Amino acid sequence: MQTDLDSTKAPETIPDRRRHPRYRFSIPITIHSVDGGVMRGISIEISGSGISAITADSLKVNDTVELEPILASKVQALVRHNIGRVYGFEFLNLTVEQAQRISDRCKCLPRYQGTSLGI
Repeated sequence: MQTDLDSTKAPETIPDRRRHPRYRFSIPITIHSVDGGVMRGISIEISGSGISAITADSLKVNDTVELEPILASKVQALVRHNIGRVYGFEFLNLTVEQAQRISDRCKCLPRYQGTSLGI
């Protein structure tokens, strides 16, 4: 039996607060930590302002790292958050050329539609 309350329920969605849309992007990357450590990872998605990746090693939120290769170059990034071994990185100090390469590549990638990685 359906009640009036059932028919008026709004779907539960969480608004996406990101500055740029995210796109599927999976490549092996190298992460250089501030203490000189080098670790391997694999990216999950990318946007004009950052990238997410999985790594078996631990990173600290708010640390600055260097990621490579991000579209044929090294980029500085800030570790913004993590869930388990999934880390979100915000790009820092991108050159105009790097920002343009990322933007151009995103136009060719499938859009990530979810609000979480579901991992």
